[in-house]
Amino acid sequence: MAVTVGLVCDIGIGVDRGGRARNEDAYLVCQSNRVRLCGENGARTAPQQGEGALVAVCDGMGGHEDGHIASATAARVMSRLYQPGAPKRPAQVLLHYILDAHRQLYAAALQEGPVSMGTTLTAVWLINGTAAWAHVGDSRLYLFRSDRLIQLTPDQTRNEFARRDGQPTVPEGEQLAQNFIYGSRGLGDNTTLRLEQGLDSGAEVMHRGDLLLLCTDGLTCAVPDEQIRTALATHRDPQEAADVLLKQALRMGSRDNVTVAVIRIEEVSAGPAGP
Repeated sequence: MAVTVGLVCDIGIGVDRGGRARNEDAYLVCQSNRVRLCGENGARTAPQQGEGALVAVCDGMGGHEDGHIASATAARVMSRLYQPGAPKRPAQVLLHYILDAHRQLYAAALQEGPVSMGTTLTAVWLINGTAAWAHVGDSRLYLFRSDRLIQLTPDQTRNEFARRDGQPTVPEGEQLAQNFIYGSRGLGDNTTLRLEQGLDSGAEVMHRGDLLLLCTDGLTCAVPDEQIRTALATHRDPQEAADVLLKQALRMGSRDNVTVAVIRIEEVSAGPAGP
């Protein structure tokens, strides 16, 4: 499957206008046997053999200790999944990999004291004609197809989990309920995450011309979905679309860091499934 990726990762409006003093976002792009990472130490690219294309965005917990380290760590850990050999069920592999990585990183951080660092993590693996995805937190993955914008990932708030469990929602329940590394916020055992196949992870068959949008909430808290849809419909070049969405977020006064990845599906071909 051939894809084109457009990316922006920006500090936002800046501290002088009430924004962030530091960019705590990170991203990962694994494609064409190259790995591109952008995190706490800036962007770097290195050769690495792998299958398909793997893209992730991470939003370090603003106001918490070492959020920028958490997001960069998540991107770096996800890059290890980019290896030769296509899995038969990439969505399940992605989900279990994130759960296992969380357990290991939480345990490692706990050895240094109470775990305070955390990050969102939204990842999509384009392989064998499908987009397999999994996510933790409230960064988002959208599918743009036939002039429609579809949000694939639910924001993992307390009310979201209450709705799943048939419990009443509460006015203060729209806060984020869990993060990668940090764990849950009073919802259970922090050594694990609540991720459900089909809700927090899934797979979509891709069509030529489809667009996928991964973004942190620096975009979605400022720019309405309809405005995002219009931008993707108008700007079909992925880098141009990413640049336009960043400009819109800044114009709307987003006080958070803004990371946007736009992926265009150029060609679709399903290869043989491997181990």
